[in-house]
Amino acid sequence: MVKVVVERIPTIFLCCDTLITAEDVASAARFQNEKRRCEHLAWRRVVREELGRGVHISYNDNGAPQVDIPERWIGVSHSERSVAVAFADEPVGIDIESSERDTFERVKSRYMSDEEMALSDDALWAVYVWTAKEAMYKLYGERGVELRDDLRVESFDPQSLVLRGSLRGERGAKVQISHYDDEMVVAVATFDK
Repeated sequence: MVKVVVERIPTIFLCCDTLITAEDVASAARFQNEKRRCEHLAWRRVVREELGRGVHISYNDNGAPQVDIPERWIGVSHSERSVAVAFADEPVGIDIESSERDTFERVKSRYMSDEEMALSDDALWAVYVWTAKEAMYKLYGERGVELRDDLRVESFDPQSLVLRGSLRGERGAKVQISHYDDEMVVAVATFDK
C-alpha cells in the first residue's frame, strides 16, 4: 500500500510549529539557500505528521531518506512550489514536476529512446516519462544510472496512467502517474509484482 502526500512549500516556518524538531532544524542548517531549507523542512514535517514526531529520519548509502520503522519506506521529491512524500510498506520512489514546464519536450531526446517516444502521443508524454524515470531511479537506488540508456519505459496504459519499465531489462517497476492541482504531475514507482 502506498500513500502520497503533496503539500505546498511554506516560505517560512514558525518557531512554534510543534512537528519540526531540533534534528530537522540542524539537518536543514546545512543548506545555505533559504528555499532549500524550506523544502527540506517541508518534507520532514510531512513525515512527522504521518509517522509521528518521534520518528528518526536518516539517509541510506545512496543518500535517500529512510525512517527507523521496520518495513516502512518513504520517498521524497520536491518541485518549485510543492513537496511530495510517498509512504509505503515496500520500497518506493517518487518524483513531482510541474506540467507547465516546457523543458521536457525540448530535451526529451536526452532521456527518451525512439521506442519510448512512440509509446504515446499524449501532450504530457515527455513529462510522464521524465517523472517515471526519476521515480524509478530513486526506487532502484543505484548510482550512475543513465535515464535514456539504463532506465526503460516499456509500456503505457493511458486509461490508468500506469507505465511499466525496468533498469537494464532486469527487475520491473510499475509507475503510477497522478495529477495534483491541475499543474503537478506525480510519479510513484514500486517494484512490479
